[in-house]
Amino acid sequence: MEIFVTLLALAFLQVWGAKNPLHKDDWFYSWLARVDKFQLKQKELASFFAVSVPLALLALLTWFLSCYSSWLMLPVAVIVLLYSFGRGEFFEIVREYTQACYVEDWDSAVTRAERFHVDVEDVQKDDWPALHKHVFDQAGYRGFERMFAVLFWFFVLGPLGALMYRLVFLNAQKGDALSARWLWIIEWPAVRILGFSFALTGNFSECVARGKELVMCVKRPTVVVLSSMVLGALAVSDELEPDCEITRKELTLMVKLFQRTLWFWLGLISLIVIFIK
Repeated sequence: MEIFVTLLALAFLQVWGAKNPLHKDDWFYSWLARVDKFQLKQKELASFFAVSVPLALLALLTWFLSCYSSWLMLPVAVIVLLYSFGRGEFFEIVREYTQACYVEDWDSAVTRAERFHVDVEDVQKDDWPALHKHVFDQAGYRGFERMFAVLFWFFVLGPLGALMYRLVFLNAQKGDALSARWLWIIEWPAVRILGFSFALTGNFSECVARGKELVMCVKRPTVVVLSSMVLGALAVSDELEPDCEITRKELTLMVKLFQRTLWFWLGLISLIVIFIK
């Protein structure tokens, strides 16, 4: 059923694009405010409580519906998965940034970078290499958290896994330190599975060579691991100094790499399901 749910959710995304009507997070932020009012003595307990209660309610609903028919879970699973996918635009921002880069329109490029939540305060005006590096890293991470991290936990734990990732992500975005740590932990296996998937959908030898030193690392942030694996899959040398033309190609190739890898995941999971049955 997971494959069917995923295909349905992706079909809705094709229709809605960035205007996903299910991306309404006010309920969760209101819930976080209520938890803060409880004034729990331990911050860790508050973070755990904020995420675990919605998950417990979803688990209860899942159990209740499964008592009658597993097919009753289909619309719930689609809704939860659609909600759990990443917010905002992705492909459109990449396209607009590469266009601004092509004509060297600094102000327009910075505006697009900020829409990717890139911190540009430490980037000097017209320092294109620094801006390119920030945008490339953040674009890669946005592609990961929008789709692949959600799908990874959906295939592992079902709708509960997808919702768990998104709620922890949202809480971490609000500045909660414990949630940020949890986020790194639950992203750890997902980013490595994705990285080695890149080896099969991109340049195998370069991606594996970079992955060897990262696979068991427990210190590097997710974005660092992901960027290294993407550059390996694209066979981009670290010694190559970035310029507008190189960056445009890297971003375009990265988007295509993500698209190929998504279909690879869906095909592989489909084969696994068929083989098991």
